[in-house]
Amino acid sequence: MGTSVDIPGANGAVTVCGIPVGSGRPVHITIRDGIIEAITQGGGFGRPDYGTRSSIIGPTLFDIQVNGGNGINLQGPKAKPGDVLELTRFLATWGVSKWVPTITTNTFANMEHACRVIAAALEDPEVARAVPGLHLEGPFLSPLDGPRGAHAKRYVREPSLRDFDKLNRASGGHVLYTTVAPELPRGMAFIEGLVKRGVTVALGHHHASEDQIAEAVDAGARLCTHLGNGLAAELDRHSNPLWPQLAEDRLAAAIIADLHHVPPDMLKTMVRMKGSDNVILTSDAVRIAGLKPGMYPHHSGVKGMMVELLPSGRINLCGTNLLSGSALMLLQGVLNATRETDMTLEQSFRCASMIPAEILGVKADFGTLKPGAVANLIVFDLDQSHPQWKPVIRAAFVHGVQTV
Repeated sequence: MGTSVDIPGANGAVTVCGIPVGSGRPVHITIRDGIIEAITQGGGFGRPDYGTRSSIIGPTLFDIQVNGGNGINLQGPKAKPGDVLELTRFLATWGVSKWVPTITTNTFANMEHACRVIAAALEDPEVARAVPGLHLEGPFLSPLDGPRGAHAKRYVREPSLRDFDKLNRASGGHVLYTTVAPELPRGMAFIEGLVKRGVTVALGHHHASEDQIAEAVDAGARLCTHLGNGLAAELDRHSNPLWPQLAEDRLAAAIIADLHHVPPDMLKTMVRMKGSDNVILTSDAVRIAGLKPGMYPHHSGVKGMMVELLPSGRINLCGTNLLSGSALMLLQGVLNATRETDMTLEQSFRCASMIPAEILGVKADFGTLKPGAVANLIVFDLDQSHPQWKPVIRAAFVHGVQTV
């Protein structure tokens, strides 16, 4: 994965040290040719290549909503298959072994182009190993200000299985899940049609009533896209789309834990209400994630739309207080959720790996610590002097390949 670099053990064994998530004792792990060769517990370790006895060893991650990052944009007419490979490699440096490219509302021609780009990229085995499919976040969203969020109003459209099938064909049949506003005309029939096609349905960017949400779940909806966002700016304290989605046990909640999309107290409450086995942590990262604060063209590529990346990491649609994607790396979201909720670090890692895989029906190995297993792990330290627990990654192995 990527070009070769001069790293310890590059032509032989690599040793890492740290405390595995869910364990209280440090271990010394020997990795040779991408395979875990030996694990030693207790004392008497030699000097490892990476990590210390106080470092943390976590599994790799699954990010189900990625629009771009590190200057790479998957939206608009300029996207190309090489961008998907480059983004796969960038995410792997953050320990992400699985991810879902997200195509957002745009002209239908641009959305078809983006789908064809993903299809072409998936012909590369390196991409196919990391990308189980794509997410359509649009165009079947509410046209209302507030629920629509930063999606361009002129490009949202009513649910249509014919339109979906066009996009899915362009993707080579690789649409994994689709976000829809269920209250739109033919919304319930649309959901049923997607379920029959084997596509997971997520509710998002909507203003559905309690009854409409219940009907959507009965029709097969399984997930909430970035719950707590894509809502009206002001809500009735009793009758609003948030409570029924939180109360519905059949709906898993995808949450952007950057502490901008949902503040800490809301994040804690949502996790308590859904339970850790029904929460997915995601990034919603966009093209400018990883770049310096400043003004940038909107990642959708829609002419005239601009966003501002603030020093705090918040991304606003210029001239508004509307969020437009995030600059979050998923590992930071895992640490944010651990610090701000009742979840343990082990539970937070599961919400960013095994839980989304189970809900989306994706088979994956995020890291089994035993001799003979393929190395999928992240070794990192915590900079607790930072306002957030900032991860300092010492080494990462994704599908047996050392990426850091």
